[in-house]
Amino acid sequence: MQYPGMQPSTPATLPTDRNQSWSRYWATGALHSCVGSFADNYDGQIAAFWSQVFSRLPTAARMLDIATGNGALPRLLLESGQAPGVEIDAVDLADVAPRWTSRLAPEVTARVHFHCGVRAEALPFADASFELVTSQYGIEYTDLAASAAEVRRVLAPHGSIALLLHHVDSLPVRLGRVELAELDWLERPDGLLERAGTLLPFLADLGSPAGMARVRADPVAAHARLAVNEAMQALDSRAAGNDEAGAVLREVQGSLAALFNASARLGKLHAQAGLNALLTGLSQARLRQQELIACALDDAQLQGLVDALSSGRRLQREVSLIRIRDQLFGWGLELYPIDHGQ
Repeated sequence: MQYPGMQPSTPATLPTDRNQSWSRYWATGALHSCVGSFADNYDGQIAAFWSQVFSRLPTAARMLDIATGNGALPRLLLESGQAPGVEIDAVDLADVAPRWTSRLAPEVTARVHFHCGVRAEALPFADASFELVTSQYGIEYTDLAASAAEVRRVLAPHGSIALLLHHVDSLPVRLGRVELAELDWLERPDGLLERAGTLLPFLADLGSPAGMARVRADPVAAHARLAVNEAMQALDSRAAGNDEAGAVLREVQGSLAALFNASARLGKLHAQAGLNALLTGLSQARLRQQELIACALDDAQLQGLVDALSSGRRLQREVSLIRIRDQLFGWGLELYPIDHGQ
């Protein structure tokens, strides 16, 4: 069933591409998807939002976290000390790698269960299993009509729903557009990445005296070096005074510089493999940003999701705008029984 104002998410990738991209991202050990904005876990108004949600949990409740990533929300709950007997099931379509769980006491670890390869549209849980269903920057990436139906199915009769969702005008969405623009610039024909691929075999030859002599005598190598230097200077100019664009460009610049410096030691095959890995990482970053922008919700889409989640239930609705350091970071949505706490 389709609800007015709500559209299924329109991912820019096939599911396999999405899984590979996010699995690669979570394998880095990142706790959440906003690493550049928070030193560790979420804080400020985001943490306050979740503290309010957790305060409503019964002591021995069961919670489901959808699109959990590396478990930022389960960790927030456990570290808060709220609802100490809660049992948590955390699901994600990608392969996740929550390293922080190794620091938990065994009795706490036993209450946290991560499930990889799970679609929000087909949850592997019985009806009415959870007192709380949560998602942070995740459920909006799914087919919302199908996932909303699944949330309603697994939610206990007096259960609550709490979501932090991408807003079309939020800082993460704006930064996503910036990153896409910088990736377009880097990947343009005869741009820095293409020139780097031309220069790399010559640099790899510098590992032997004979190879060094060939490179020094080759005018094509000299031209390739000059072309990369020109592209690096253009990058410096583009990044200067632009913190948002500069962060993307400087990261790529640093990766290329490290690869160039190591290429003579690595040899041609391994140097090329390093460049391919960088290009793959950039391609997957592009896919993630495209999805973020496509799946962010405006007012009408949020209202459609609220209606879908509330269908057949009498739920109190609280919608808020979540801000961190005066920047809009998303929608906060809480749905809980009208008689909750009475």
